[in-house]
Amino acid sequence: MAKSSSAACVEPSFPVPRRLSGSEAVVIVIIICLGGVLVTVAGMSVPAVLQLLAGAGAVAALVVSMVTGAPQRGLRRVLGTLLSPPPA
Repeated sequence: MAKSSSAACVEPSFPVPRRLSGSEAVVIVIIICLGGVLVTVAGMSVPAVLQLLAGAGAVAALVVSMVTGAPQRGLRRVLGTLLSPPPA
């Protein structure tokens, strides 16, 4: 069966997001489980765990952008997020 073609006006102009690979999904599940363990076993409060995980994620984004050679605008945005005061 031949693949049907579509008109250019109905094709999306943005790239279609890809699905997570198995290893990416495992990392997300482990991070969620780690947050649950920190709340139940270590006795940390939920806001403290969220701040810890958000900080770790921001540092990871900074490291990945530096390793992959991301544009300076992206690096500036990540640094600005890391160094800005928390919302009131």
